[in-house]
Amino acid sequence: MIRWALTGMILAATAVPAAARTCAPDAVETRHSARIAGRTLTYVACVGALPVRSGTAQARIVYTAYIVPGAARRPISFVWNGGPGADSRTLQFHAVGPRVLRGGALVDNADSPLAATDLVFVDPVGTGFSHAVDPAQAATFYGTVADIAVTADFIESFRRHYRRPSSPINLVGESFGTWRASGVAETLVERGVPVAGVALISGGIPLGEEPQANRRRALSLVNRAATAFALGKLAPALQRDRAATLAEVERWANGVYAPALADPAALDAPRRAAIVAALARYQGLDPATIDPATLWVSPRDFRTRLLAAEGKTLDIFDMRRTGRPEPVQDDAVVLAYYREALGYTTGRYAGIDGPADAVGGQWRYDQSPITPESLARAMAGEGPPSASQPWIQRAMTKAPRLRVWVATGLYDSLNSCAGNAATVAGLAGDLSRRFTLRCYAGGHMMYEDRQETARFGKELAAFLGKNA
Repeated sequence: MIRWALTGMILAATAVPAAARTCAPDAVETRHSARIAGRTLTYVACVGALPVRSGTAQARIVYTAYIVPGAARRPISFVWNGGPGADSRTLQFHAVGPRVLRGGALVDNADSPLAATDLVFVDPVGTGFSHAVDPAQAATFYGTVADIAVTADFIESFRRHYRRPSSPINLVGESFGTWRASGVAETLVERGVPVAGVALISGGIPLGEEPQANRRRALSLVNRAATAFALGKLAPALQRDRAATLAEVERWANGVYAPALADPAALDAPRRAAIVAALARYQGLDPATIDPATLWVSPRDFRTRLLAAEGKTLDIFDMRRTGRPEPVQDDAVVLAYYREALGYTTGRYAGIDGPADAVGGQWRYDQSPITPESLARAMAGEGPPSASQPWIQRAMTKAPRLRVWVATGLYDSLNSCAGNAATVAGLAGDLSRRFTLRCYAGGHMMYEDRQETARFGKELAAFLGKNA
């Protein structure tokens, strides 16, 4: 059964006179209100499609925009998820949009950044309602380089169609979407389009091959210790005070473990044995499972070894969980929202009322070469098969006022709060002071933890709203 919570929401899927329209002429326009940031906010929803091309291939990117009329310089934040090959549902309906899913129903999102910025949710080609004009050419869009160029083209086209040349632009990406946000930021800046802010959620800070990669690896120990603490797998002395334990682990990782990882072969046998013992203690592992030659436990190995005696594997996105959580069947609610509340009746939604395209399986990581080392890291659970480019660093260098907000979950196996802090501290010039780092007691989708939902929304809204 589809359940709707319509209190405070005005549905108006009927045609709006041209003179009164907020949306582009070919978009479907509806008007709504919701309780956000302690007040009733009236806004317009626009669902439309803009043409894009990559070489000779053509596609239509469908967007869902929420606009508060009346402020010409109100910020516009473009939002997408990752994958690659994910539509924007997760951020739109679980964290950022004016209406979010709670218990199988759509309800007002009191912490939506819509109170501070207009929001445009973007579904990349092959996801949501977005599609290639010729299905045989769809894979042309499935590559990092093409994706960045096409997304930048889309944003410029949106600004023209909505006559918003002076509105500050924010880019918000989650997971692989942080690569898209970073690459698009650099592309727009190079084209002379100002970018005010970039929000990087659960994807780290794309900086290419980092010279301090061993320090980032070492600091992932903090996430592991937090997970072992949450699951009660540490020694009694370490289970007493989480904050004290994590501070101890971070000090040891910085002062002892990172230098050891840089050159394990230089260590004598007693020193090597002491490091293995500490690694076992801080991760809740059997010392026999730690390779004394490399002194490294990969993310995949940690997830499979911590609860191996119970026959359980930790979840990639939230290591406090085992296996994969039961999928929540909210697809029908989302589709009905588009068809009925937003009045969008065109096309099929990939993965809901139409087949999902295997975007991720066809993706070309063509932003940098795939090397044996990068592929080995990917197989061990340490990210994509080739390194990113330092897009965000180059964008910030070219745009001195560009600011970056980074959100990380403490229990995410793919990211590291402490690692991000070390990375930012090592940046040259004034770059480090233009970052805002946030660590949440959650996983990859940290905003789904009820104790962190409001904090995430408020802090993201505060960042996006500053860029007015």
